[in-house]
Amino acid sequence: MLKSHAKGLIAIMFIIAIVTLSGCIDTTTDTDTVEQEEVKIGTLLSITGDLAPYGGPMENAAKLAIEEVNNNGGLLGTQVTMINEDSQTSEIAAVDGANKLVKINKVPAIIGAAGSSISLSFIDITTSNNVVQISPSNTAPDFTTYEDNDFYFRTCPSDALQGKAMAIMAVDEGYTTASTLVLNNAYGVGFETVFVEEFENMGGKILDRVKYDPQASMFNSEIEQAVKNEPEVIILISYPETGSLILKAAYEKGAMDNIEWLLSEGLKAESLAESVGKDVDGNFIIAGLKGTAPDPTVTGPAYQTFNDAYMAKYGTETTTFTSNTYDAAAVIALAIEKAGSADGTAIRDNIRAVANPPGVEVTDIGEGLRLIREGTDINYQGASGDVNFDDNGDITTAYYAKWQVADNGTVEWGESIDLG
Repeated sequence: MLKSHAKGLIAIMFIIAIVTLSGCIDTTTDTDTVEQEEVKIGTLLSITGDLAPYGGPMENAAKLAIEEVNNNGGLLGTQVTMINEDSQTSEIAAVDGANKLVKINKVPAIIGAAGSSISLSFIDITTSNNVVQISPSNTAPDFTTYEDNDFYFRTCPSDALQGKAMAIMAVDEGYTTASTLVLNNAYGVGFETVFVEEFENMGGKILDRVKYDPQASMFNSEIEQAVKNEPEVIILISYPETGSLILKAAYEKGAMDNIEWLLSEGLKAESLAESVGKDVDGNFIIAGLKGTAPDPTVTGPAYQTFNDAYMAKYGTETTTFTSNTYDAAAVIALAIEKAGSADGTAIRDNIRAVANPPGVEVTDIGEGLRLIREGTDINYQGASGDVNFDDNGDITTAYYAKWQVADNGTVEWGESIDLG
């Protein structure tokens, strides 16, 4: 029995030795290739809900950028997959979408959200999981000082500047008293805070500050509160869906008869006039209303190329924040190639390396990828403007202009606003 047991042990040890040795031998040939890990980039934009007029075109702009990446060899030797989620302009839906992108799809970077409060609802999900988030349209000042471990960036300017632009416009229009009617979220409250401070510094007087629930559908009491002290102008900081309801109700209540209204860029949608409707004479109710928005005449070096490509692919004009979305996707892609990794931390650490000077200035995604592969440092020049990020992930320049609703309901651009 002992002899047979010893022989068995020897046989087992011999087999283990053979298996161990075979594991040390490289059995690959020169013709074998190591398959690259899939590169995924997520989007979380408002395809439905209050910001739907912007979300679809923004997602299309991101798709266009990634298509250009894939036409130029993809990233890290493989094609890029875009995974798109709809925030529904809802914090609850956005959290669900972010959890899916981060924990199920395992994306290292997300483009979005469209609304500031939407991004704030899930920013802790991305930052705690080392996922880069770049928003093309979050303008709330909150993000500048948010503890995000440098995983949050945005390709649009903060409302710390647009609030000032609105105050300058109000004074230029000759208004000395104003009330505000704003979304009760990070976008509305942040914009309002800056506007009030700047308007008062310029000698204006704020009569009432009214906030409304983004989920509401009736706004009679808020309108009554905003007009009760008879301001010369009401500053409406809103989105198209709820904003159109407010403007229609204000007209029906006579709140536009002797009071002017100024509108934020969140309302600058071609569909707004149609949504508000026409008067008994067949004229658009809000024809002539004015507002502020990022100046479209101040574009980046890559804008014309982007605009032509967008028109060719989708057959429609570019809209607000589409170029910012294109740039967000471009910066993420270039950072991945520069890092040599589709890891969130690596992307974060290389965004400024491809977007900020120094480096060879490039306006074409394909050229940028080629130079990176050759070992050359680049400085991406965006479609939306100078995409240079400061230490807070904010871009460093911003320009604004006036706009108004024309008699035919379309949006017309006015003069630029000098921020001084």
